[in-house]
Amino acid sequence: MNRSAKTAVALMASVAAIGAVALVAVPILARSMTLDQSATVQAVMPTVFGTPDDQLDGADESTSFSIDRSSSIGYRMESASGDDLVSAETDEISGVIARTGDTITTAEFMVDLATLAGDGGPRNAVLSALLAATGGNSTASFVLSDPVALPEAGGDPVETTITGTLTVRGISHEVQAQAEIGFDGESGTLTGSIPIALSDYGFSSTALAVVGASDTAHIDIDLVAAPAS
Repeated sequence: MNRSAKTAVALMASVAAIGAVALVAVPILARSMTLDQSATVQAVMPTVFGTPDDQLDGADESTSFSIDRSSSIGYRMESASGDDLVSAETDEISGVIARTGDTITTAEFMVDLATLAGDGGPRNAVLSALLAATGGNSTASFVLSDPVALPEAGGDPVETTITGTLTVRGISHEVQAQAEIGFDGESGTLTGSIPIALSDYGFSSTALAVVGASDTAHIDIDLVAAPAS
């Protein structure tokens, strides 16, 4: 084999190797489902593809925090008149928060809505209808898309707007919420309420067997961040 042919074969082998590595490295986050062709089933925790260094300039060190077991995620659905039709919460949460300097660069959590526990009575029937309407894909996740500035060290928690992607039933939409954030050198808190339009995620009051229900529900977040072990 002449030198040109050997070079061509070597280049082709290199390209093939790079492609194989890329296929292995890309996480598989979802699989197709028949309930909704536009929806996919979340299989793993949302992955942060960019690191804090990619998002911010400077040499500040990034610190990762895990979601403490004292955290909770709640779900509220109201009637058109403002009365709670269902109120439930869970402490079975996976997630991570990353801080670089005075900025939160990453905040994401995942929760299985099937772990929500209500307060009994008729409201549980509404919660059961909600879970049935997920078609077996009851995972919900939130991934922060815009960095959030933190208050000064030792200062009181601040109220701010957080923007991110909320995925429910495999359907993703950008959402905004008012939140209160406080961090010191050892831990932090993030609390707020994310309003969601149920119709955006394929739910309807008819499917939920609820008459007079508002199209807007809320995912209430009460996260306590502890240093990652």
